[in-house]
Amino acid sequence: MKQLVKITPIEPYTFGTDQKFQYPNQKLTGKESYFVNSRTVPEQTTILGMLRLLILKQKGLFRSDFHYTEEQRKQMRECIGPCSFRFGERKQDFGCIHSISPVFLMDKEGNYYVKNPFHNIEQKKGYKPMALSEKRVETSFGNIRLPKKEAYHAKEGHARGYYNLKTGDICNNLFSSMIVPGNRKNSKLSDEDCFFKKELIVLKKGYCFAVFVDAEELFQAGMVSMGLGGCMFSLTSEPNREDDLEKCVTEAFAGNKENKEIWFYALSDLAVRGLWQQMESLDGSFYIVEQKQMRNLETVYKEQIRLQKLRLSKNQMNMIQSGSVFFERCGLDLEDENCKQIGYNRIVRLGG
Repeated sequence: MKQLVKITPIEPYTFGTDQKFQYPNQKLTGKESYFVNSRTVPEQTTILGMLRLLILKQKGLFRSDFHYTEEQRKQMRECIGPCSFRFGERKQDFGCIHSISPVFLMDKEGNYYVKNPFHNIEQKKGYKPMALSEKRVETSFGNIRLPKKEAYHAKEGHARGYYNLKTGDICNNLFSSMIVPGNRKNSKLSDEDCFFKKELIVLKKGYCFAVFVDAEELFQAGMVSMGLGGCMFSLTSEPNREDDLEKCVTEAFAGNKENKEIWFYALSDLAVRGLWQQMESLDGSFYIVEQKQMRNLETVYKEQIRLQKLRLSKNQMNMIQSGSVFFERCGLDLEDENCKQIGYNRIVRLGG
């Protein structure tokens, strides 16, 4: 059953980055800090983990201490699959959940919002791709067509904000943040190590996160927790067999009929194996990208202590962020079915 799942924050939240506290019983990674920043939107892995947990609760299988009998584990495998999502794996089985779209935003009128493409030069409304010079310029990255002088201003940077797929409005004020201090209650840390500051994000009133999910049953409305500290969100779900996010994006950015040049737009974050090596293969191509690193959270049922049952993956994934764009071609290998099924590696052709 294809359904639209809406997730609305009911309090300020923190979605962790690769720079965070030392995770319990984990070796130091060099990214630990007393100051914790937050992403504005949840990761695809966060959405998947939340939905898997929600299924267990709806089936009456969830235990807060994570201690399960073999029979319970068998039932869990049938509902949510045998293990957490892992980068680098072949296509995993997540039981009742067959696929998840990239995360997007919605307003109370039902409009969809996605990252404003980085090459869009319109400031308030509409889509007008950056114009590139006809002449190629020799650079350390090969002979590349660069933006025309009036098309890009280095001090201003690339386009930001969220794009309303129905009206074309560009919104730059959907998120605000605040910094709060705190004190970690852990006897193994010194008094100095206990102090921290954490960024909290507030999503503008009237907006929510949303995903299209293909699952065997409709998710029940209720309260769910996500992010650092278990921030609370309300969840609702409704059947939706008509809308397809990628199709909506293609139609929304097809309005400029004069746009004959081809761009490829990252609708979701792109998880690419051997990213640095693959980026080197793009020499001669113009692109605007932002990168990030992440480690997904895994559940280790064999551990006896609850805190040790949740751990960060040992492997760090280098990723290209949504909103990034590639001119004429995207030579990256995005054929990772395991990532695609949970909403990563979705790229849309614009123009041409």
